[in-house]
Amino acid sequence: MRRVFSCATLTMVLFASAILSSASADDYTKPTKQHNAMAEDVGVWDADVKIWVSPDAEPLSSKAVEKNEMLGNLWLISKFEGDFGGEKFTGASAVSYDPIKKKYVGSWVDTMSPFMMTMEGEYDDDPKTLTMMGEGTDHMTGKPCKMKMVTKYASNDEKTFTMYSEGKGDGKDWQKTMVIEYTRRK
Repeated sequence: MRRVFSCATLTMVLFASAILSSASADDYTKPTKQHNAMAEDVGVWDADVKIWVSPDAEPLSSKAVEKNEMLGNLWLISKFEGDFGGEKFTGASAVSYDPIKKKYVGSWVDTMSPFMMTMEGEYDDDPKTLTMMGEGTDHMTGKPCKMKMVTKYASNDEKTFTMYSEGKGDGKDWQKTMVIEYTRRK
């Protein structure tokens, strides 16, 4: 425990020192227009979930709730609660905009997998779509997997999230695995 505390203390001191001595014109601690746009997702969203466990099967349907809040002005923190096949399911993500990469970046963890997914992607103003590419470990096989997640905003209070799994591993064949229709609570 002492070693962790010492490393954490040293990290904070170095971080504070770097901020105070920075002569750079870029201030990465200030939110960009992309961070401000992410803040528009803050709130509680009701979700209708459809999951395909195999491409030729009928989807499983369930209800869920997503609660979004900003961590400072730079990170959108989401907590998703619902069920999967009658079992309680909870997931959480942290998403931000990386001004150096000029991409959205994030992570996802949930109660069905001990593995974290990392993702990055871009937002297209027309047709108001965020596309994130994710990499993680398949919790059923233990092998690397790639996911594509597309969020389309129909309005400030409605959005559709669609997740695809990479099929043949060539980056061209994507199989739809989940669709979530969100409506913001008033």
